[in-house]
Amino acid sequence: MLDKGIITRNMLKNNITKFALVIEMAGIFILFQVLTSGMFLSSLNMTNLLLQGCTFSILGIGMVWVMVSGGIDLSAGAVVGFLANFAATLETKFHVGPVQTILLTLLAGILIGVWNGYWIAYQKIPAFIATLAGQLIFKGMTLLVGEGMARGPVSDTFAMLGRAFFPTGVSMILTVTIALLTIVFVFYNRHSKKTYGLETLDIRLEILRIVLIVAAMGIVSAFLIRYRGIPYAIILLLVLAVTFTFISKNTAFGRNIYALGGNRDAARLAGINIPKNELLIYSFMGFITAIASIVFLGRVGQATAMVGQNFEFSAITGCIVGGTSTLGGAGTVAGAIIGTMMMSSLDNGMSLMNLDATYQYIVKGAVLLLAVCIDISSKRSKG
Repeated sequence: MLDKGIITRNMLKNNITKFALVIEMAGIFILFQVLTSGMFLSSLNMTNLLLQGCTFSILGIGMVWVMVSGGIDLSAGAVVGFLANFAATLETKFHVGPVQTILLTLLAGILIGVWNGYWIAYQKIPAFIATLAGQLIFKGMTLLVGEGMARGPVSDTFAMLGRAFFPTGVSMILTVTIALLTIVFVFYNRHSKKTYGLETLDIRLEILRIVLIVAAMGIVSAFLIRYRGIPYAIILLLVLAVTFTFISKNTAFGRNIYALGGNRDAARLAGINIPKNELLIYSFMGFITAIASIVFLGRVGQATAMVGQNFEFSAITGCIVGGTSTLGGAGTVAGAIIGTMMMSSLDNGMSLMNLDATYQYIVKGAVLLLAVCIDISSKRSKG
């Protein structure tokens, strides 16, 4: 029988590994707080950081499904640019109402996802090539729709998802509600694992984990409330994260996504309709990309030909940093969100330091290379 101390140490080690991203992010925050002489953790900057990162995190939610299934989407940034110009043109040039504009933008996003999915799933074109072609096509479509001009400003109603805030009282209620729901979810998940005989974390460590999560929520909420309140975009991000996490873990479609990336031949032998599932995955990616474009356009107020440039890089890098495997079969929505927020933190901190763009590119490239090396090394060690 194993010594209790050894078991506890192993579980603690696993728990620390699981939450290494949070520890790394805390380290980045402390480092930039020192290097920027206290500017980084100001309420204004934290609000700006979360709003800037929100677009990439929303993109990351869709991208993680694509990557887990063994695919890639290099057109995401160009599609964000096209959809932002599409929506801004509808509102400012054709005077379409904000609600109708949002619905048409979502529909356009889904159709673009179906377009990408069709070539990949049914014409067997490699995802890298199909979405690279899509990137070029939609960059051209952006220039065509926007006519190379800045389109805006969009209406206040349309912009709500990108720049509106909940009042202080409502923000406090939301913080408490989210914290309570998190506690309930953790214990429900623990109970489910015990029911099926799965390993669970020691109760003392579980409680410590909950305390740390709730404390982090409280700190972030305090920064936001101190400025203007919790942004609508953050709540939208949480709703999407919960929804897509639930689908990933509790539906046949979610399990199929991981099966495709884990072993495509085994998935085929198990009777999974691979083309149908791939089409659905890229359709969801198009839907998520449309939401990201709406949030981004709402925040900045206008669309230009440069909108969306390198957005796919930030989403893909964030997913990889957040634990999504480049080889498919592994990755979580929560990890993707933390990873994309971490990359946004690097961008924000280096900008506050007035670091030359030359060095910013070097740092971000090095982070991506390191994350991929860690991913491949972990796969080899398991193999």
